[in-house]
Amino acid sequence: MFNLPDLNTCVAQARAAFQSALPGANAWLWPNNVGPIAKVIGGAQWLVNQRIEFIGKQAFAQFATGAYLDRQGAEFNLPRKAAQAAGGNLTVTTSDAVVVAAGAQFARGDGVIFTASTAVTSAGAAALSVPVTGPAGAASNSAAATPMTILSGVTGAGASSAVVVVDSNGLAGGVDIEPDGAPQTRDLSTYRGRILFRKAYPPQGGAPADYVQWASSVSGVTRVFVERLYAGPGTVRIFPIFDDLFAQYGGVPDDAHVAAVSNVVQALAPAAAQVVVQAPTPSPIAIIVRNLSPNTPTTQAAVRAELADAFRRLGRVSGNDGIYANMPFLAYPYTFLALWVEQAVANATGVIGADVVLADTPIGDGSMPVLGSVDFA
Repeated sequence: MFNLPDLNTCVAQARAAFQSALPGANAWLWPNNVGPIAKVIGGAQWLVNQRIEFIGKQAFAQFATGAYLDRQGAEFNLPRKAAQAAGGNLTVTTSDAVVVAAGAQFARGDGVIFTASTAVTSAGAAALSVPVTGPAGAASNSAAATPMTILSGVTGAGASSAVVVVDSNGLAGGVDIEPDGAPQTRDLSTYRGRILFRKAYPPQGGAPADYVQWASSVSGVTRVFVERLYAGPGTVRIFPIFDDLFAQYGGVPDDAHVAAVSNVVQALAPAAAQVVVQAPTPSPIAIIVRNLSPNTPTTQAAVRAELADAFRRLGRVSGNDGIYANMPFLAYPYTFLALWVEQAVANATGVIGADVVLADTPIGDGSMPVLGSVDFA
């Protein structure tokens, strides 16, 4: 990109051009018509420069945005991941007969509407489990015990007094449309990151980076680790991480999401490869923070937030693969350092001082560190 002159510079250049081409005219004096004309021309030139700069950026995946970034991905047959809806079950508690029709609607307190996917009935008092789906997007994820209001599709003697809440598993799986991502970053949780990763690691018919690209095409996957030869020649183990969708579990996914990744990878993997897709074993690390100053709820919350961020940035799956600078996605032997925790605590907003009780923690093969209990002793 070139160095753009600001608006005032463009106007000054136009004034100077008038004075050079029209001897005797002074575009800086008032009143005359040369000064206003120079302002118009300088402003127009500034707008043209801005447009040129914008178009120049859209030509590169490092800077392109929106539809222009989509075109970059289309060149590699790499579409943006669509938003996904949350799903799960509602518990409808009724004191009398009730019929919940397929398509019945329930509203959360903020107005988000969920729809029953199958019909459920009861001849008397019962606690019915009603499968529902919400609108596409992360906003449809709902915690256990979230109350719901019946909008339509629920009839029977017990309908008017029925109590509806999200069951103990919550409503999960909602994912927003894949974001552009920050410029020049190769973050697999963003569309730009996946495109830049694809450019940096062209397909090679089963290279480690290929497995990363295949697995990361599944909605919700934010990181992928690969372990070669984990059980002998031809074996490959893939660990997909869902940092946002399973944030409360440190990014470790459930069986259904592992299966979704496996279905994609198995269809693309080389025929001779023995590929296993599995969730890493979570390795909780309990942290004791002593002498926190000031020891207030606000400061404690800030410390927890910094720790969660540190585990996401620095945590990784441990394995028996090799360490290669150009393949940071391999699962190699790994130790979670106490120094990282100390830095996170020190970086928390408002912290003046603290002592962290923690030793360096070696992580076992196939495991990944996750934030355990945080005790402010």
